[in-house]
Amino acid sequence: MANNMNVTLDTTKQALDVHDGGNENHVNQSPNPQTISWQLTGNAASGSFNAIGATNPGFAWVGNNPGSIFGTPQVVANGNKITITDTNDSTSTTGTWTYQLWATIDDQEYSTVASLGPTETTTNPIIKNN
Repeated sequence: MANNMNVTLDTTKQALDVHDGGNENHVNQSPNPQTISWQLTGNAASGSFNAIGATNPGFAWVGNNPGSIFGTPQVVANGNKITITDTNDSTSTTGTWTYQLWATIDDQEYSTVASLGPTETTTNPIIKNN
């Protein structure tokens, strides 16, 4: 299964929206590292993900840091794509991790909605290693 997710701008919430309804965020075990990617598309296609080392980085873990299970995120393709490797190769690498994305679109910064604790929404983006 491909682990490629499209990201658009939800103008109602003024936030980035990760399209993972087909379970693209679920990564099955494999002896080989797998690549996960996020692509700005639709009304966000003209934007770019923020640099990884920025104050509001293009990609950041929220809460639990998965350590060496994942590689270092990379902003690629003229800034409108982020990739990360996932070494989900055993039961010790299974779990669920929350992340946050930041992108700049038309000189305005937007992020995914990411929080820990009770919330009225279910928009926290996750990666789930099965």
